[in-house]
Amino acid sequence: MAFSTEIAFRYTLTWLVVLGAALVIGLITYLLGILGAIMILALPFAVGAIWLIFIYPMAGLYLALIMGFLSSGLGRYLPAPWGLTIDIFLFLTLIVVTLNRSLKVNWHMFSKDLVILGLIWFLYLVLEIFNPESLGLEPWFYAMRGIGFYQAMSFMLLYLLIREKGAYNTFIDTILIISMVGSLWGLKQQILGTDAAENHWLYAENHHEEHILHGVLRVFSFYSDAGQFGASQAMMALLSGILFLGPFSAKRKMFYFASFLLTFIGFAISGTRGALAVPAAGGIAYLVVSKNFKILITGMLAIGLVFYILKFTFAFQGVEQVRRMRSALDPENPSLQVRLDNQKTFNHYLSDKPMGGGIGSAGFWGARFAPDSILANTATDSWYVKIWAETGLIGISLHLFILGFILGKGGRIVWNLQDLKLKYLAMGLYASVAGVLLSSYGNQVFGQMPTGMIMNFAIPLVFLAPYFDSKN
Repeated sequence: MAFSTEIAFRYTLTWLVVLGAALVIGLITYLLGILGAIMILALPFAVGAIWLIFIYPMAGLYLALIMGFLSSGLGRYLPAPWGLTIDIFLFLTLIVVTLNRSLKVNWHMFSKDLVILGLIWFLYLVLEIFNPESLGLEPWFYAMRGIGFYQAMSFMLLYLLIREKGAYNTFIDTILIISMVGSLWGLKQQILGTDAAENHWLYAENHHEEHILHGVLRVFSFYSDAGQFGASQAMMALLSGILFLGPFSAKRKMFYFASFLLTFIGFAISGTRGALAVPAAGGIAYLVVSKNFKILITGMLAIGLVFYILKFTFAFQGVEQVRRMRSALDPENPSLQVRLDNQKTFNHYLSDKPMGGGIGSAGFWGARFAPDSILANTATDSWYVKIWAETGLIGISLHLFILGFILGKGGRIVWNLQDLKLKYLAMGLYASVAGVLLSSYGNQVFGQMPTGMIMNFAIPLVFLAPYFDSKN
């Protein structure tokens, strides 16, 4: 009798739990709609991600990196704050690193120069809260993440967690594979056209003016826009091309060549003129740190030849993408003149504001939180102009000092590496960083996703290279 009562009790309890869960799910779905249903479906994946990060903290960093690639594209199909998943994964990783005592964390790496510089830059962004021109905490929170928070967190966590040279291949393979998928998605848009969600983004959300020029689509793939797609693809093409020249196996070389081919096509179909600076500056940086002066001279001649063809001839003028690249070299280009006029406006406005107009006062966030302000209504275009507008002369000076330090010390590190395979991996990353830093003068490349997260990985990996070089 007792046995039957126990079975009945368990049976009843099970059904109560099932009915309770169904009621909770129904209530959430009713209140939040399709978003609520998706949140419930995503719950097992979230639990799995937390468990994975707990036993393998680097997974949190890679999940943040992957979401840097996918957040903009996902937002076209399901509007949601996908960008916040980057914050969540970074925070979870930091919590695990702090609380999981079974992990052997290299805490002495916390005192390294790059980590300290990343934290100093973020501290300055925190001080911007007290800027008399600040728009408040909400725009500051949204805008500071891409400017410095992700960078400080990534630098610190990578220094604390990376313990083996295999991290280079893992990182490079991850970004090249996702980038190739992005290239194929872009080719789909180019050949088959955009789908319903992409058309809604183009026309209903008013992105068609900058993405459809003379009836030709500037391909954007699943990235935030064509400019970011082109710059990221150019970065990956440069990285792949350098690695293809390295002392790797035939299988590896085939992988790098396929990546170079696809990402170069992606760069070309994006119609992004400013992205030309990525292979130009990055190529020169690679040729210098490679120490091969014969290749340096040959490479400079090749770059000069490409420049000559674009600047002084009309070769391939029938190709829309080539025409757009050629226009980037025209000093009388109307777009360039507008940018120079905008910089004069900023110079006048910021003359008595050494800390700038406040984080989130310019560009997208400025248009959202202060739509009638001068900063919101004057296009920043350049990453450095954006930093100058929001953080003032003090902020841009500090920012440029940190970037100059990264280029200077990073170049010396790569120059002195002895392990040839490691040297090529580091050279590819260093050249890519140099290329992005130059191209960011013309566009806001550095702080946008996925390039921002790629840079947040690439820079520490260059600086960590001597640690693995000394183990050989």
